[in-house]
Amino acid sequence: MPRIVDSTAQRREIRGAARRVFARRGVAGTGLAHVAEAAGMGRSSLYHYYPDRASLVRDLVRDLLAEEKALFAAVAREPGRPLERIERLVALLAGVLEEWAALGPLLLDLWSRNARRFRPFFRSLRGELAGMIRAGQSSGEIDGTLDPQLAAASLIGAVDGILLQRLVDPDAFADTDAVRDTLVRAARKQLAP
Repeated sequence: MPRIVDSTAQRREIRGAARRVFARRGVAGTGLAHVAEAAGMGRSSLYHYYPDRASLVRDLVRDLLAEEKALFAAVAREPGRPLERIERLVALLAGVLEEWAALGPLLLDLWSRNARRFRPFFRSLRGELAGMIRAGQSSGEIDGTLDPQLAAASLIGAVDGILLQRLVDPDAFADTDAVRDTLVRAARKQLAP
């Protein structure tokens, strides 16, 4: 009797293996054969789910962006003062910089090829963060003269800027705790009334 395979779960496993391989080998050094080996399957089986690297990369990036959006949305819904939630969000983002840096070349390649595709993603992130900033402005704990969208863009830009610099000069940002603490303090200072 043929084995029934959950194709959604299998694709998820393949993307998990791809994430690990891209992190270890880099984008240019990774082929589908490497991903198949890491996923514990033959190449022909992998091709059934992902006929080419582009389709795998597209789904992997979709997962990464969805994870970041979910992180923003979850923190936005958490209880607590808005500034505390923003600080928690910045700390969480700093905590995943290492993983994102490993996949950074892949993301940069995709950003450079089709920046428009990322517009809805960044708009969504800015919207979540701007909502927290507005709530903080209403309670008086965040500077009421700040434009919430621009302040949100500035905070996101700081995290993305560290990510970009981490890609270019990994040794400069080896102390993850220091990066996290500095980003959280900078966010607090930027938003304080």
